[in-house]
Amino acid sequence: MDPIKDLTAEHDAVRLTLRILEKINTDIDRSGKIAAGDHIDTLLEFLRVFVDKCHHGKEEKLLFPALEEVGVGKEGGPIGVMLDEHRQGRELVGTMTAAMTQYRQGEAAAAARFSEAAKAYIDLLNRHIEKENNVLFSIAGRHLSIDTLSELKKGFDRIETEEIGTGRHDEFHRMLHNLEKVYLQ
Repeated sequence: MDPIKDLTAEHDAVRLTLRILEKINTDIDRSGKIAAGDHIDTLLEFLRVFVDKCHHGKEEKLLFPALEEVGVGKEGGPIGVMLDEHRQGRELVGTMTAAMTQYRQGEAAAAARFSEAAKAYIDLLNRHIEKENNVLFSIAGRHLSIDTLSELKKGFDRIETEEIGTGRHDEFHRMLHNLEKVYLQ
């Protein structure tokens, strides 16, 4: 399979996650309470492992360097923007995680902090995905050779196995499918 199509398919899973998180967040805003704590923990793990470690890892370790080699700019260019947005996403996931811990320790106001960070994360990732799908991946498709794409695919497969573990990708998709049934149907 084409590694750029792999990344695009992963974006579809991320967008589903964002829709689930948005639904949970609407419930938090309505009630002022976090009732779906276990589901949020599962989503936060997905964001840390699948989105950041796996998906962003593929981009940061392999795709972005390959694009730099063919002249795509990092500083002040599209790669620099993507890297900064990855950093912002990590910070927001950290804020949501901390807010969950504080909420469980009895700090009711942490629900609002979670909600604000979740809204910012959803907005950031939706805009980020649009840029990657419509700009960066288009550049990759035009400028990366078949050999480079083949090497990227092999590298992506290594990251899947070494960074998140054999079978985890499928586990995450099953988990999303189950949460989709709970929140979006």
